[in-house]
Amino acid sequence: MSTDKMEVTDLLADESFLNYCKGSSPEDVAFWKTYIIENPDRQSIVEYAKENFIQLFNVLAVADMDEQETRLKNSLNQLDSVPTVDINEFEERKSKKIIRLLIKITAAAAVLFVAILFTFNYNNLTKNRTIKTFVAAYGEKKNIQLPDGTVVILNAGSKIEINESFGVSTRNVYLEGEAFFDVKHNVNLPFIVHTSAMDVKALGTAFNVKAYLNEKITETSLIRGLVEVTLKEANNRVMLLYPNQKIEWEHLMVKTANNPSSMVSQKAPLNIVDSLMKKLVPTDDGDIKEIAWKENKLIFDDDLFGDVAISLERWYGIKIEFKDDTIRNYRFTGTFEKEDLHTMLDFFKESRHFNYKIEPGDILTVNLSK
Repeated sequence: MSTDKMEVTDLLADESFLNYCKGSSPEDVAFWKTYIIENPDRQSIVEYAKENFIQLFNVLAVADMDEQETRLKNSLNQLDSVPTVDINEFEERKSKKIIRLLIKITAAAAVLFVAILFTFNYNNLTKNRTIKTFVAAYGEKKNIQLPDGTVVILNAGSKIEINESFGVSTRNVYLEGEAFFDVKHNVNLPFIVHTSAMDVKALGTAFNVKAYLNEKITETSLIRGLVEVTLKEANNRVMLLYPNQKIEWEHLMVKTANNPSSMVSQKAPLNIVDSLMKKLVPTDDGDIKEIAWKENKLIFDDDLFGDVAISLERWYGIKIEFKDDTIRNYRFTGTFEKEDLHTMLDFFKESRHFNYKIEPGDILTVNLSK
């Protein structure tokens, strides 16, 4: 069965997944870590299956072993009463084989018990388990208040997911894209934002997380409070982030633009602390580039046109195509507030020579050429 179609019970029966849960095979551990990175929409089901695997086998580990031992001894006693050939060596070998067989049967029964218990537990939980999704399409932003009182501003082309336990027993948020979080303080229930590359944990704080799929950089910018960032691709290294700091992580594995399903290996920074931790620098007008989008501003600081185009596509809900790669490497600096698309393109055109043509369709396409 394809891993993309596996449900929790399928994962439980998969030997590779069990090896990943137990950490018994480096190859399987690497496979499932990469799988989660490549399929962030499947992350919650994989993590849920792993958590239940650990819980259920821990229950078995502390089960009534005395009862199991008594049953095994009784079975052996019953076997001893059966008429046997009076050859000591043969009998000894036979008894050892029977013991091994009984152990295998007991182990098989335990696995069957776990599978039945797991399926029952999962089916009952999923009946009442509701995933709530908030989406901001290209060309729009959304203001959301979560059940715990946390305020979220969702940038264009982004989504977050929470389940029904949010605000009750957990405060887990799963993010694809970019969002600003103003977290309601709750010292007993940490607020955690999960992305494919990093988890961001906070008690009461305000921070921005940018984690768009198919982009090589995931970043967290802290405005107020204190957050704990776990870097999944750096052996779950934990780093503390203080106000007016940000962490930029360049993915070890990133999807290429021409083939999103392929993965290209990248080198990790030599000095992980120095290369990741950066300071938030306000502009002359006091704006912070990383969160200016909340105020309907776009700020570029010597950014490549290729990166600028990605922001414009989300901002205006359009598609930009470069007919000449030379244009993609142009760099631009500027601050724009509520400008229309033509005004933006005309500004860029004045500073660097290129032509643009807007073609209508279900999605407007901007063709850039020399």
